[in-house]
Parts: sequence; C-alpha cells; structure tokens
Amino acid sequence: MKVNQDRLWEHLQTLAAIGRNPDGSITRLPFTKQDQEAQDLIRTYMQQAGLSVEIDPVGNVIGKWMDQTMTGKPVVTGSHYDSVIQGGMFDGCLGILGAIEAITVLKESGYKPNRPIYCIGFKDEEGNRFGYGMIGSKAINGLVSDEDLLSKDEKGISLQQAMVDFQLEPSLYKQCQKTDFLAMIELHIEQGKVLEQKHKQIGIVTGIAGLSRYTITIYGESGHAGATPMKGRMDPMIPACELVLRIQKKASMLKDCVATVGKLETSPGACNIICDHVMLSLDVRSIDPANIDCIIDDVKAFLNQIPFQSTLEHEQSLNCAPCSQSIQEQIKEVCQSNDLSFMSLMSGAGHDAMNFYEHCPIGMIFVESHKGYSHRKEEYTSPISCAQGTLVLAQMLQRLGQ
Repeated sequence: MKVNQDRLWEHLQTLAAIGRNPDGSITRLPFTKQDQEAQDLIRTYMQQAGLSVEIDPVGNVIGKWMDQTMTGKPVVTGSHYDSVIQGGMFDGCLGILGAIEAITVLKESGYKPNRPIYCIGFKDEEGNRFGYGMIGSKAINGLVSDEDLLSKDEKGISLQQAMVDFQLEPSLYKQCQKTDFLAMIELHIEQGKVLEQKHKQIGIVTGIAGLSRYTITIYGESGHAGATPMKGRMDPMIPACELVLRIQKKASMLKDCVATVGKLETSPGACNIICDHVMLSLDVRSIDPANIDCIIDDVKAFLNQIPFQSTLEHEQSLNCAPCSQSIQEQIKEVCQSNDLSFMSLMSGAGHDAMNFYEHCPIGMIFVESHKGYSHRKEEYTSPISCAQGTLVLAQMLQRLGQ
C-alpha cells in the first residue's frame, strides 16, 4: 500500500488557493463564497474516490464508503476545511484531504471494509466568524442547541441566518445526529514544535486537552503617575504581574498542563496615570481535569490574599477527551511496521474528534509542523510528512474497517 504523495500535495495546493490573500495567508470563513468553493471541491474529491456524498443540514460534507454487504457501526474519519483569519493551508485540510487519499489508496489496493467508513469534512471548526466553533462535529454528536444558532458575527448576522443564506436548513440540525459509530480517527498537523524537536515522524495523541477560560479583574486606586508617592500606592498592575508569573510557574510544575494569559488591559490605559483596574484573560488546558482545578484554585487563593478587590469570571469550559488506549496501541503497531518513528503526546488544541468522545473511542494522528507554526501563513508540513501521516491513517482505517 502506497500513498500517492503527488496527488495528495496537489489536492492540498488546490484547496489552499481558495481564500488565499495577497500576502499568501488563507482566510476561508464558514458560509461564504470561499466556503462554498471549498465545499464543492471536497465533494468532487470524494466523488472521485468513489464515495456517495451528502450535505447535512448544517453543511457537513459526508462521503460514505458503504454498500449492502457492509454491516456494523461505521468508522469515521476527516477534519475541517475552514481557516482562521489569515491562517495557513494545512490546519484541518490535511485531515480531510488525507482521509480522502487514504480511502482512495485502500480502494486502489483492493481492500474492501466489512463495515461502512464515513469521511467527513466538518463545517466551521475554528469558530472565527461567529465565536461559536465546531458546529459540524457538535451537530453530528447532538451537542448543539437552539441558542447556539443565535451566535452572531461582527456584522450582526446570526449563525442560523448565515446557514439559511447558504441554502441550508439549520432548523433541522437535530437530524444531523449520527452517534452510533465504532470509532473516530483524525489526522492533523501538530501545531506545535514537539515532534520536530524530538525528531519524530508521527505523534500518537494521548488525549485532547480540556479547557477553561476566565476573565480576572483586579481593582486598585487611580492617581497621578508623577505626584503619587510609591509608598502607599494601590496599583493593581503589581499584583496582576505577580499573578501572571505565578500562573506560569504553577502550570510548569504540572504534567501535560498549559496556562496562558493572552490578554491584559489596563484602565484608563494612559502612560501618566496609575491604572484603576487591570483585566487579564486566563486560558488553562490539560488532559487531566485536576490540573485545571489546581491552577484555578491557586488563582483564587492568590486573589483572596492580596489587599485588592478582584473578580474571577468563568467564560467557557470544554471537557478533556482521552484517546482510546487500544487505538493508540494500534497506531504504534502501524508505525513500527512502516519503520516510522513516533512518540506519544497530548493535544493542547481542540479538534473535531473531541466531540465524538462521549459516543465512541477516538484517536488522533499528528505529523510535524515546521517550527511549530500554525494559524499563520508560514504554516508548513512537508509533502513526505503529509504522506506518512496519511499512510498511517489508511492502515488504521484498514484495521478498524474489519
């Protein structure tokens, strides 16, 4: 069995041309002209692979390899094909185009599964337009509500209205639910530096990190930057900086845990005024929920001990999604049989696969990202790495399809 590296690379380049900006980055937001072009292209590639294709009520592109002789629960593979604003060409796209290539290779080798295999191009994983991500994989797994469809973009257009304008029927989103699966396996670029730094070709994902986001506000006392003596100041920037360092230190002590303060705002925000209050964002991720709790408990303890008023507001949480131990072991066996170096690692980023966790075993295959670049135009994964990941995916589909 051999992946057609040139064909896969050509498909990646063709998809990357849709939504390409003058600076070389890619912006392909959901329910836009560019999204329609990409959807049509993926549908064509699926049909060329001999799959029967349907578009469900929220816009997922579902290619099915099945006939009357196949029985049992389907195996699911695929990924998303939308991008972040000014993103790259591999995030998500390798997962869906690699899945199509994997199925094509299996067919060309004469393999026929005993159960159906679904190849899905998931709609709007990134959530950049409406602030609500993963509508496609969430709908398939029954995780969407009426309220979710009311999310709006910066022009005030709701997710529901955008779908209607896209000739979809969002009111039928519950019909998307198809949770009776044997397994879900997703190929993806790592979006980090670990594989490259460790000189490994394949990453076997142990789990997709859970996430908790908070907004922290520390209140002080404003004053003149020159006329207010240092002694006795109630400058909230001081405990804010101490907290950032504390969060960094605490997360570094915990295994498979990351914490980020990506946003810090002062008010009134002038160079000659002691600020009145400071607002910090906090993003904590781990495959172990206890680690997230540990960070948040430590933040609470710090806020309680400082002589400043403060608030800690919860914004969002996603549960962690451990990957199937059996699938991890099988990926390892596939790598060994193909002389591919590998290592286990967690995924700090969210992926469509995580929405399947409550319904079936999941697995993820990572390939390296050059310099860890992702969500930017410099995102790059070599043709050979793309082909290696696709080969592993193909042989996993062969195993799971038995």
